[in-house]
Amino acid sequence: MTAVANSLLDRLDRQDRAFGRKVCDGLREALDSAGVKLPSLAVERAATGMYLVQLGGVTPDVAGELATLIWTGAPYVRAVRSGGLGGDVSMLWSPERGELLIDAATGRLGEFSHADERGDLVLVPADGGEPWSVGRCAVRHPTRADLVQADPVRPEPSASTPN
Repeated sequence: MTAVANSLLDRLDRQDRAFGRKVCDGLREALDSAGVKLPSLAVERAATGMYLVQLGGVTPDVAGELATLIWTGAPYVRAVRSGGLGGDVSMLWSPERGELLIDAATGRLGEFSHADERGDLVLVPADGGEPWSVGRCAVRHPTRADLVQADPVRPEPSASTPN
């Protein structure tokens, strides 16, 4: 793997950890607002290298409250995912500037730059090039495989040059 791929992998690791913490904090706030407490809620790195939000063990009462919250919010989540929710959904999720994202339609890797006037995300190729816009629901976080594919291994120059 090249130095660029290693650098991108380190960056992805930091981004994954920060994203896990951001989601964990958001979940904690949402649960607190509903009066539900998960004392073991934390972000931990799994043996696979992925960062996982650990919900911990809960009593049956708390599990029942979680199920009620999920059932209540399920229609809203489906509407957001399908694009059927009217109004401004830009407040739902906004990446950090410089965050690595994959355009799900094309598989292109880019860094988040800003949101354009329509609310679409503007991505700049990690290796330089022209920025492009993509809808908020049409991006995902890159996997390690995405990063390796984005930076193919190039043959090392040979030490001897033919005459």
